[in-house]
Amino acid sequence: MRNIILLNLLLFICFTSYGQTGCEIVDFSTTVKVKTNKLIEEKTYIIQINNKDSDWITDIEIPYKEQEKLNILEASIIDLFGNTIRKLKKKEIITRNDRSRIAFYEDNWVKEFKLKWNQYPYRIKYKYRKTKDKFIFVTQWHPLVYTNVQTNKASLSVVLPSNYDVTINASKELKHDVSVTDESQTLHWEAKNISTIHSESFSPPIQDLIPSVKIVPQDFKYGIKGSFDTWSSFGEWHEKMNAGLDILTPAEEIKINQLIEGVNDKREIVRILYHYLQDNTRYINVAIDIGGLKPYPASYVCENKYGDCKALTNYMKALLKYAGIRSYYTKIYSDRNPIRIDTQTPCQQFNHIILSVPFENDTIWLENTDKHNPYNYLGTFTQDRHALLVNGSESKLVKTKALTLEEILEKNSYTFNLDIEGKGNLHVSKNLKGEAFEKYQYIRYELGEKDQKQQIEDDLPLKNYDIQTWEITQKNRDSQNLFLKADLKVENQFRKIGNMIVLKPVINPFFHLEKPQTRRNRIRINYPTHQNDTIIYNLPFMDKYEVELPKNLTIMSEYGSYKVNYTQLNNQLIVSQVFQLNAGEYSLNDYPHIYNFSENIQKSLTKSVIILNQL
Repeated sequence: MRNIILLNLLLFICFTSYGQTGCEIVDFSTTVKVKTNKLIEEKTYIIQINNKDSDWITDIEIPYKEQEKLNILEASIIDLFGNTIRKLKKKEIITRNDRSRIAFYEDNWVKEFKLKWNQYPYRIKYKYRKTKDKFIFVTQWHPLVYTNVQTNKASLSVVLPSNYDVTINASKELKHDVSVTDESQTLHWEAKNISTIHSESFSPPIQDLIPSVKIVPQDFKYGIKGSFDTWSSFGEWHEKMNAGLDILTPAEEIKINQLIEGVNDKREIVRILYHYLQDNTRYINVAIDIGGLKPYPASYVCENKYGDCKALTNYMKALLKYAGIRSYYTKIYSDRNPIRIDTQTPCQQFNHIILSVPFENDTIWLENTDKHNPYNYLGTFTQDRHALLVNGSESKLVKTKALTLEEILEKNSYTFNLDIEGKGNLHVSKNLKGEAFEKYQYIRYELGEKDQKQQIEDDLPLKNYDIQTWEITQKNRDSQNLFLKADLKVENQFRKIGNMIVLKPVINPFFHLEKPQTRRNRIRINYPTHQNDTIIYNLPFMDKYEVELPKNLTIMSEYGSYKVNYTQLNNQLIVSQVFQLNAGEYSLNDYPHIYNFSENIQKSLTKSVIILNQL
């Protein structure tokens, strides 16, 4: 649902998910030149393949846009001494459109070819040049080509006219030097033996973990002239780009008049028009030419009833403008684990557009691409992060509201009715908020009955059961929680050892962390977790047994808390547990402490065994 626009796609090649030790990037060099309002970028790769299992890396794909000129300057197989074994032929290069699965149309293209040999080790070398007439970045460079393949050496050289003003943000660990002449300045960065990156629990996104060089021009021309001097100047450029695009068709104006006739409450008008947008438009990604940054006109959406995040947000803004309500086009990075915005470097760092509607003591936020999103709901994809509110010369970075513990509280209830063989039925009741709410909204509307059942089964912390019926409901379309109810047949819910019954309560898994000695990345928890579970066992035979309950337990930490209580009431056993995990970012020095918090919870769960001894 999110339109990953323009230069956020530059990591297309860099972050392929393959993991290999049988190959290595021997050398990766990049040269960027700004010349007479053109950007010329050349990249050279030398890759060594050590065994057959690593031949996948010889499948080369070079992405580019239709408005870019791409020239493949060299492509060949070489030996370890640099001697050419075979050169690529032009007829071996395939050009194809690289339309993503969410796009209706886009101008992303790929040239692809294969350079494979049958004697190991061997190397491939290829070089290409891209020429761009329009650009808003000089470079966004990372020395790592593949996350799980060693890069032995990487270098970046940037050649700029001597009077060309840029903003530079480069990682300090990169070796750097500068040379200057009367006509130009050359900036050079180099890295050796760049560590690979492995995915870990609660790890920041890869782009926030690896060294980088980001260079943006202070002044640019992309559609129209603009400036990255400040966030305000960038927002002013955006406002000018969007000027005149918020005009509705006459037929749409008539419809809006009918919808809001007699309604004086402005908040209610926003709600009515937001529901109208949801019910009458659909999301389709259309990214061509400057479409990655400029929305289609509101009239286009009026007539076609679809658009991408930019077009639908601009359309919603136009609806509110016609109704006399001011709102603001707002650029944001949308993801549950977002790349952090570098607030000190004004530039294009966003991949999504939402709408902010300010009132005297509050701001309403509208996500315009989701037909089932509640009104004024900022979920895990857009909460607690910087966004650029576009308002001409008064444009500024704002911070979206963070989800609170109450807003993400998930309540789960499991009621078992079991006979002495551990067989019977189970009623499950869940009140879902936060990430679970968003997940089950998708399940509810996008999956068929078979897949719904499978997903619910995957999420239940149970064994030996069969779902009989289930239901997912919402109080109303703007409720920010869902109710899941399910009835199951169960068996073998406890073990019998002689005259003793051993009962292990169902426990939702909380979170798991790697051991400190293997952890490589700092930890980032983008939003809190708050889970309240009640497990009830109705055991009509329990009066014939003496019950041994585990001890109640409380674990408190600056990172969160865990509490569990065990109660016997007549023929009922009740287990109540509450788990909280706080949002935050922690260094590797803090990691052993949060790991110990996790381990203490896991150890307590292994001891949560209820024993029934026959009288």
